[in-house]
Amino acid sequence: MAGLKVVQTLFQYAIIAIGLLFFTLPIYASTVFAFRNRDGEYTLEPVRAASNNDELMASIDLTLRIALGTVVLTLLILIPTVAYIHLVIPKSRGWIEFVTLTPLVIPPIVQGVGFLYSMPSQLKSTPYALIFAYVILALPFSYRAIDAAFSAIDIRTLYDASVSLGGNFFTVIRQVLIPNVSTGIYGAIFLTIALVLGEFAYASLLLWDTFPTVLAVAGLSGATTAVALSVISLVGVWLVLTAITLFNRKNNSIMVGVK
Repeated sequence: MAGLKVVQTLFQYAIIAIGLLFFTLPIYASTVFAFRNRDGEYTLEPVRAASNNDELMASIDLTLRIALGTVVLTLLILIPTVAYIHLVIPKSRGWIEFVTLTPLVIPPIVQGVGFLYSMPSQLKSTPYALIFAYVILALPFSYRAIDAAFSAIDIRTLYDASVSLGGNFFTVIRQVLIPNVSTGIYGAIFLTIALVLGEFAYASLLLWDTFPTVLAVAGLSGATTAVALSVISLVGVWLVLTAITLFNRKNNSIMVGVK
């Protein structure tokens, strides 16, 4: 029996090691390619070259503003909706989860063409039209992150206790439920940001110079700069996600009460 437990432990560690290598080796190889010069020394020249590229800096600024709008709209839609589903129509969660998977089934180019011909003409002249497209693309990930957080708490007890203290639906969501599902909210936020930072099809189809489209063009003339920025954005989002996860583990407490 002891020998079997040792084998199981070793097997688990082996699986973890393989998973870490699967993710870290491509990042390591990209880092070496981007930041090591011909003399074998590491340099920040690709980052300096990127900072001197006005078009690239403008695309980063635009992409971050689009990401902010996407996050705000996603949370405004999903948090009340998921709370309502859990409280009022919990039996509908199965088919709602199925509906949220449709952006993964339909090819992005098909979605982009449909979005292009269905959006109001006023939105076609602004890059912020991408916000609505990205909300749809992020739906399979953001919905599941928030839904899992709501499933982890006793939402009915929290809601009934708060209502008995005088709170209405939106007050309970803002002051009671959101603090208890913050982990899922943070997960949805950074999954959405990661998607916006890497989405290419919609922006390319609608001819807007976002970070991914400009980065693709920059990679044709300076591959090291493009790879360096890709590594920085990937590692940056991963570090923020890890920090948020660790922070929420330390502050994972249930709060009930309405001011």
